[in-house]
Amino acid sequence: MKKDLSDVCNYLKGLIIPHTPGGFKVAEPFRHGLADEELEKGILAFRTFLYNLYDKIAADKSLLDIEKGQIYAPEAGEDSIHKCFPIINDIAVVLWTLGIYGKLETEPRKELAVNGNDLLTPLSSTKPPAINKLSNKRKAEVFNYLADIGFYFEDLNLSESMDLSKTGTFYVAYENDSYVILGLKLLALAKHNIKSGYQKFMTTFMRGDFYPLANAMPQAHTTTAALFATPQPPQIRDWICDAEKLLVDNGCKLSTFFLSNTNGDGSFSYASRKSKKTVCRIAMGMMGSLVEIRGNHFANEKNILLELPQNMLNVVKGGGCGACAKGDPNFVKCRHGGPFKFAYKGENFERCAFGGYVFPLDNAAERELLKKWLQYELEVF
Repeated sequence: MKKDLSDVCNYLKGLIIPHTPGGFKVAEPFRHGLADEELEKGILAFRTFLYNLYDKIAADKSLLDIEKGQIYAPEAGEDSIHKCFPIINDIAVVLWTLGIYGKLETEPRKELAVNGNDLLTPLSSTKPPAINKLSNKRKAEVFNYLADIGFYFEDLNLSESMDLSKTGTFYVAYENDSYVILGLKLLALAKHNIKSGYQKFMTTFMRGDFYPLANAMPQAHTTTAALFATPQPPQIRDWICDAEKLLVDNGCKLSTFFLSNTNGDGSFSYASRKSKKTVCRIAMGMMGSLVEIRGNHFANEKNILLELPQNMLNVVKGGGCGACAKGDPNFVKCRHGGPFKFAYKGENFERCAFGGYVFPLDNAAERELLKKWLQYELEVF
């Protein structure tokens, strides 16, 4: 089903972390001499700003490329949110850059003192600032958009000829609630305090991910599927949370996860601590949720297979090999049925490998069978 900008924004709103848990403490390097109450106000103010921001983007099409937006059909893999609705990512880039480079001033109001040229300075020798990828015209469009929704930029020229390399110090404030500026600074630091592999705008900064602020030193941040299940329908969200608990309680751990930089999609793989083999992968996104189960035990138990409805049996017994499906001339016939992943060496087909049985989670009866399937798998692993 094709999704429009309103669908995208509503989905992204669902990814925002709802509140700070009781007892959460911001580590000393990020406190700026402020009390816990003020720090929490800042985090919550920026969270509220994000909710309102997504509503405004959905309602205001002024920066939307209509022609690109018409081709956005994620179920067909045609394009990403970033390419079709670039305003979402561009706002994230500009806000995070202001937050990480700006010096927080708290008196008489909370504001950021920013040097324009500093915004273009690499934080490391290997990665230039993302804001460098935006043209001067696009920077001006984004800054003007932010000014329209409540930000105030003192001593900054917002004309189309904006050139940050020739801009001195300017000040960033938020008219209605200065705590938004404090939250912006804190959440920018939170994203910056994560080691590579998880530095995603949509999945850290633009969902108000404050957890990295608890660590004084940069951490390899881990997560759980349950944290990203919020936008899913309640019954699917509950299934994901229960499945994750079942896996963890039975000796599995989150082995790998992927979080999209453009739309918040997540893929979470769980492996047995004992055998190190993957047992289950849960994938979530705006287009729905999937579970991939390896089926090492379940698929060989004919009496259990009899419980599966025909559409699930089609997945287990059919599908063939990906290379075969693509008509690869070097395809070697698979010895097994079911879904397979395929690998190439250069341009030549190399091998097929079992990739697991992938099922949607939109059917209540099938969800119950999948939970039973997982229990059988866990007995083997």
